[in-house]
Amino acid sequence: GNEALELAKKSSVSADESLINTDRCTDWIDESPINLSQILAQSSKTIDNEKDGDESISPYISLAHLLYEEAGKAGSAEAWYNLGHLLWDRSGDDEETIMKAMEAFNKAVDLGDSDAMYFVGAQYLSQQEDDEAGYQLLVRAAHEYNHGPALHHLALLSLQGEDKDEFCGLLTKAAEAGNPDSLFLQGYCFYHGEDGYEVDMKAALDNFLAAAENFEHVEAMVSAGGG
Repeated sequence: GNEALELAKKSSVSADESLINTDRCTDWIDESPINLSQILAQSSKTIDNEKDGDESISPYISLAHLLYEEAGKAGSAEAWYNLGHLLWDRSGDDEETIMKAMEAFNKAVDLGDSDAMYFVGAQYLSQQEDDEAGYQLLVRAAHEYNHGPALHHLALLSLQGEDKDEFCGLLTKAAEAGNPDSLFLQGYCFYHGEDGYEVDMKAALDNFLAAAENFEHVEAMVSAGGG
């Protein structure tokens, strides 16, 4: 499914051409929990360009959709999460597609995918659909799975509530989890001595460099160079 999406970005396919080079799959195709061989074999014949309004959908997109869905049915949380993003990125303002995307994300949540927990929780909070459910999803992702972006999000919510002790604790955990925005923000707090942090220029520089060198965080690069 991931390979099909990559090919969709750079390739076109004719009606008599296979979408995937199945010869490269022989080492692992029999280990797949889905009937991958059959799906790939029929891909050049039965997966035609679909229509999304007036626009054609790449057959690679259709193949990725099918593979993610089948893998999800076989119990893959990552597949449901990827399908959710595939649908979300194509949804625009189409409510039906958005609903299908959220259904896929929630299936990933049910299977314990922390990225899906964070995505769904953040969406609930941003759209004020179900603030409590959204908050609890962030808490679960953060504290059960040490999810960096979820920890960062909760830290910011704590700061909005003016709980600086909780903010510092959550931000530190998010930075330790390797979240680049958290590394940058913690560095900023150390540099300025703000929001519960004492001024510590060395710690600030260490944070900026970690975000810049490991994640190419642009603001951290500027701060490390100017600090």
